[in-house]
Order: sequence, then C-alpha cells, then structure tokens
Amino acid sequence: MKHSNYIIILTILSGLFGCQNPKEDFVFDEFKTQIEREGMKIDSVDKTELIYISKGEITLQVSLDNVRRNYERDKDTTHISDLVKTLVDYSIDIPENWNDAKENIFISLYPNDFDFKDFINAKVTDKTNKVYLHSENDRFTWISGAALEKWNISESDLENQALKNADRILEESQIKFDTIENRKLGMIESEYTNLKSALLLAPSMKEKVKADFGYPFYAVIPVRDFCYIFSEEDFKFFSKRIGPVVVDEFKKSGYPITTEILKFSDDGIKQFGFYKVIE
Repeated sequence: MKHSNYIIILTILSGLFGCQNPKEDFVFDEFKTQIEREGMKIDSVDKTELIYISKGEITLQVSLDNVRRNYERDKDTTHISDLVKTLVDYSIDIPENWNDAKENIFISLYPNDFDFKDFINAKVTDKTNKVYLHSENDRFTWISGAALEKWNISESDLENQALKNADRILEESQIKFDTIENRKLGMIESEYTNLKSALLLAPSMKEKVKADFGYPFYAVIPVRDFCYIFSEEDFKFFSKRIGPVVVDEFKKSGYPITTEILKFSDDGIKQFGFYKVIE
C-alpha cells in the first residue's frame, strides 16, 4: 500500500514535547551519526526543532526531547540507539486482518495535551486520555478510525478486546508490595513493563488487589513503566509521602503520563488531586 507524502509523527514513540536546540548537542550528534550509519539521513530540522527523516514514501517527524531526558538521567547511549532502531524498523502498517491484530490490542493512558488527530481516544480525567494501541515487539501503533474500517469492527469491539487482553496479561503479572508503618504500598511486576496502565484498567484488577488493598483502590502512574497502588484507608498516609517520587519520575522519564492520584472503583477512574510539577 502506497502512502504518498505521508508524515508520521513519532513523538508518540520518542517524546510528547518539543525538542531542544540540537546544535552542539551530544544526543543530536550521536543520533545523526547512527541514523546515517543505517543508510538514512536527516532531511531538515524545522523552526520548532522537530527533525524530518524520509523513509521510502513516508516522512518521519521526530522529537529527541525524551531521549535527551533519559540520557541526561543515566548517561546511557542505548536510549539513542533504541530510538534509531525504532525508526529503522518503523512501519505504518498494522495487520490487515482483525484476527491477526486483536491479541495485541490494549488501552493505555497518555497526557491529554497531545494532539491525538484521528487516533481513537477518550477523556479519562482533566489531565489524562485513554488511547487504543497495537503493541508488538515493544512498538506501539495507535489505532485510528481508518483501522477500524479496515478491520470492519466497532469502537465497542475494540474496547472489549483491549480489556480482554489486559485481563490476560494481568493474570501473568504480580502485585507485590512494601510494608511501611504497617501499610502496604503496591507495585505491579510484569514482563509487559510499558503496559502498566493497561493492567490498571483490566476488569480483573478488582479481584487482583482486593485481598491486599481492598476496593476501591488508589494508584499513581507518573510514567508508563512505574506505578504505585494503595488502599482507600491509606490514602491520607501515602498521598502525603509519595509526591516527591511521583514528580521525580514524571520529570526524568522520557514517557511521562500524569502526576494525578487516581481512584479506581466501580464508577470508573476519578482524579483525587495531583502533584504540582515545578520546572
């Protein structure tokens, strides 16, 4: 299938925010070197510092901001090489057949200040939206209305399949906890580290947490691979203590979601305050 003049915005993968000035920037220089080593090249950098790279008949539009955050945090160049690998492997194609795609459909949370364009999304809180994605080999492809037409399914079908898949991977995961002053602070341990918000949204999460945390429960998920869970009766205790960790994770990670404290109940997800981020 041909995609003439198709621009893919890879801020979904590499960052939700604008890029800093790439001049005299180690991350930019290393990124450029590695891209050229793979036979690709940077076509241009626009006035907003977004990088354009042609790949066949598509144009990739890339921000390095989140890669830079991660590199500045731990000085690990694999953050750069991982992005380069993503670009080299990137395809706008998702499976043509719904039966081939459906086992890898999930819901995930994202900041709602992103331009979702025609990707299917819905408001969760004042700061967070949920999106639907196809996840395979640690690569996320957001689902658009066009994909539903191709698969001949409804948004309800998509939602039901995403929740079914979340239940499946939650069954393979564990909720572990630390005890602090006789109170339990839970953490999700899963091989699907980048789908922790999907696990929180799984219908079977209610039964998974009931014995240790009761229901409803509270959670924070500042970034996509980090989550805390605590009980309703421990809300006051933990909400006063975990703020610095939540904000630090949110600021340092390349994949921030929200600093909100979220309540999960039979009425859905509601915000019960948030931690202010001071730049």
